[in-house]
Amino acid sequence: MSDNSDRARAAADYTYALGVQAVIYGWAPVMMDVACELQTSVSAPCSNGQAPLNRFGPITRLWDWRDRSYTTPNNDTLYLQAWLDIAERPIILYVPPITDRYWIEQAVDMYTESVVDLCNATLGGRGGYFAFALDGSELDLPADVPVYTSPTRYVWLAGRLGVADSHDLGQALEVQRQFRLMTPDEYPNGGVQPEPIRVDEAPTVVFPRGLDWFDRLSSVLAANPLPADEPIVGQFRSIGVGADIDLDEHTSRALEAAFADGVRIIRDAAMFSSTAVNGWNWEFNAGRYGTDYLARASINMNSIGLNVPERAMYPKRYVDDRGDQLTGARRYSLTVDDPMPVNSDLGGFWSLTMYDAADRYMVENEIDRHKVGSTTDGLVRNDDGSITIHLGRDRPSEPDAAANWLPAPDGDFMLQMRLYEPEAHVVRGEYELPQVIRL
Repeated sequence: MSDNSDRARAAADYTYALGVQAVIYGWAPVMMDVACELQTSVSAPCSNGQAPLNRFGPITRLWDWRDRSYTTPNNDTLYLQAWLDIAERPIILYVPPITDRYWIEQAVDMYTESVVDLCNATLGGRGGYFAFALDGSELDLPADVPVYTSPTRYVWLAGRLGVADSHDLGQALEVQRQFRLMTPDEYPNGGVQPEPIRVDEAPTVVFPRGLDWFDRLSSVLAANPLPADEPIVGQFRSIGVGADIDLDEHTSRALEAAFADGVRIIRDAAMFSSTAVNGWNWEFNAGRYGTDYLARASINMNSIGLNVPERAMYPKRYVDDRGDQLTGARRYSLTVDDPMPVNSDLGGFWSLTMYDAADRYMVENEIDRHKVGSTTDGLVRNDDGSITIHLGRDRPSEPDAAANWLPAPDGDFMLQMRLYEPEAHVVRGEYELPQVIRL
């Protein structure tokens, strides 16, 4: 009896250990799969970013607290996104010439590895046609169309267009409409975007949990296999991931526990890992993870499909200068130099955005301000040109502080700085952001 009990415990422990590894390995691709299903579950392009596969979903306003499709969305740019299925044939993207604003059409595979970043830094503003194809596929494309390949059949195009202010929105929307997606037989004039169906709010993601999450991982791995990862993925079959196995009560409980603890490990890494400087967590390997699966999971828990550092840096923080969790019940300040170290010739700019610490979405507030940055009107500058930003739930009583107030929720919050097109010394890790001082 004892032998059977010991063997059952050993089997459960093994299931648990592999389950935790599966959660860490699979967190990013499951997030991507859930997002892909959510965003493509419509019959026509919509103004909230949803669209069928291989069609653009234009988001026609700046996202705010209402939008809960992706964690830590920005309030700086219009999104122009598409989910490509390149299993059967390549898809060709047309980019119009853009020289007067920040823009990027970022492409990532289903494991959030960078495929390519098309932007002013890489194209010089000239635009053109670009093809996306599956690794190893036979191609019949025009010779002058560059081809970028992905190891996964699905590719996410996460496009962004900078918006200087409310008066600039109309011009930005006109640029957004000029992007096109087409099949090779539609080249070069296909893919004109139709007028999107008006939908005011982004769809809310429903993320699987527990055993449902492991079932979702099985389907993701089947649709997007990576032969190089077989040594680790193959082990997961023994716990029912990628294999048809009946789970007994002990195995099911072990996987439930593995999911909960795997999420806890990823969340801890999301809050405190990466490179910490002055309380800010910098991520210097975003988009290029290799076998660092915990980094991939934690970075995507914070911000799905993060850009490579050369295109944007996203330092974030959860704590104040004393190491305590940021909370709306307290008041804080930080003083930033302006201009910040971003390449304005490439449209680079900066912003600081407020998010709820628990879910990492923006927060509704009385002045409808979700970020402060280089495009924010009405900020009061110090004598040396720097800007002191005030953080907290309650509006400051001093007029200058109120002008620079970034409202916080009642409870815990996190901050994310965005440095679009950062200068080289930032990417090398030679730049420090200021502390967030508790007042």
